[in-house]
Amino acid sequence: MTVIRRDKHLWVLLLFIFCAAVFAANGELPRKPPGEFFPLRVKDHRGADSFKSGQPIVGTSYFYWYDIDTKSHIIDHDGTDALTTHPADMNDISYKRVSWHKKQLKDMIAAGIDFMMPVFWGVPGKYKGWSFAGLPPLVKAHSILEKEGHRPPAIGLFYDTSILKWNGFNKDGTSYHVDLTTDFGKDWFYTAIRDFFSVIPPSKWARVDGKPIVFLYAAAFARKQDQKQFEYVRGRFKKDFGSELFLVKQPEWLGQADAMYSWGGAVDGPLIYRQVAALGPGYDHSAVPGRGTLVIERRNGKTYIERWSKVLQLNPKRRPWMIHVETWNEWHEGTDVAASREYGRSYIVLTRRFADMWRAKTQLRIDGLNPDANSVAWEPKQSEGLGLRQSNGDGVWEQRKFGEVEAVVSESNPHSDRSRYLYFNVDDGFAYELFGRPVLVFVTYRDAGCSSFRLEYDNANPQMGPFEGAFRPVGNISVTGTGKWKTAKFTLPQCRFMNRCNGADFRIVVLGGDLSLAISKVELVKTR
Repeated sequence: MTVIRRDKHLWVLLLFIFCAAVFAANGELPRKPPGEFFPLRVKDHRGADSFKSGQPIVGTSYFYWYDIDTKSHIIDHDGTDALTTHPADMNDISYKRVSWHKKQLKDMIAAGIDFMMPVFWGVPGKYKGWSFAGLPPLVKAHSILEKEGHRPPAIGLFYDTSILKWNGFNKDGTSYHVDLTTDFGKDWFYTAIRDFFSVIPPSKWARVDGKPIVFLYAAAFARKQDQKQFEYVRGRFKKDFGSELFLVKQPEWLGQADAMYSWGGAVDGPLIYRQVAALGPGYDHSAVPGRGTLVIERRNGKTYIERWSKVLQLNPKRRPWMIHVETWNEWHEGTDVAASREYGRSYIVLTRRFADMWRAKTQLRIDGLNPDANSVAWEPKQSEGLGLRQSNGDGVWEQRKFGEVEAVVSESNPHSDRSRYLYFNVDDGFAYELFGRPVLVFVTYRDAGCSSFRLEYDNANPQMGPFEGAFRPVGNISVTGTGKWKTAKFTLPQCRFMNRCNGADFRIVVLGGDLSLAISKVELVKTR
């Protein structure tokens, strides 16, 4: 029996290796890229323009899959309008036309955009598709503007990583789900980057410290990933192009990148990380088939203005230095700032106004508490820079009096029977100066009712806590039932306080017992 079992295991292993080899070979990676700018050496980059790390700049993602001739991405398969907002000129729109790209680039100049990133859906070897076909006309339009004396935005790469799952790469037309833990998967991942930059002249690359900019979309499309995938990509790129890469990743990507950002600035913006802040004017995908309702109203530009104002209120010495405007022209989802039938050129004008302020390191005055204050505090009838959110949602409470002590008490909510919450917002003028810094929180509570409570807060480390660190847990205070008033102390490292904790900055989480917790005071104090 022992011999048979070993033979069986060996047979299974050999079958697995055989199937993996056949599957990997089903689609072959092209040895040569489609463009002429390959290979490159260090000398090919001498004298190239580059931004510097820490230099305030503004970039945007550029969707170029539209074509008026074939109605691609303009009319859906069922004959309905594919666009929520519409280009100002529908007659010329096409990724094939130099004139259309030139108009978009010229408008980006007017909007004060420093770099643009074509949203690249470049499956290796699928060189007849729109993602490749649209790049040479873009490059030509860019060159024409330069010859006319303009300075069009430099060109970076927005890598639409959905191609890691949906690509039709295999010979039979099925998709290869890219596994980035394998050599073939890493090679596949890199090849798309190689192909893009082979088409773009190095003099036009958007660079930081000489390194071309690559934004990566979601990691969830990869079958698997590991810590070594970026090392592989960097090594291959340097060997093939004589240059390092400036990689900008979303938090869920494994491996070391140069900067971090989050997609979703048009919905939830501004999304602020150490180097990058993402923002947009609003969102409406009502024209996209099969999606539920999600509308973030533009409010006649107020949404966009408020988001820009938030990042401009941050101290220039500590705030991010790169803005990602999301998006230039994603008309399906209504996140565009380009000239449109619905909004004219208003968002071009707004973007220019704010981009100039950003580059000038302007800091807007913040209404509210003095940012130099050392602490903020809340009590039931008095709020000094710290507010308890109105009783609603899962943060339900009522005000009560315990002898001479005024307090609020957590109450049941329709969303959870295991925990209750009390949400707090920190004054923006105070909170913005805390980005990435620790604070102390003191909670005065009645020692009765629940079994314990902790804090959850919006923190700057996306790996700490759910939803990219929006609910980082800290502390666990046992409630012993004495009925006395006590004060609990919490230390909150790496504060972010950008209202991502269900629209608040932090919350008290009430656990166990009768889920009742009375609090009479909360104070937040800077540690340094």
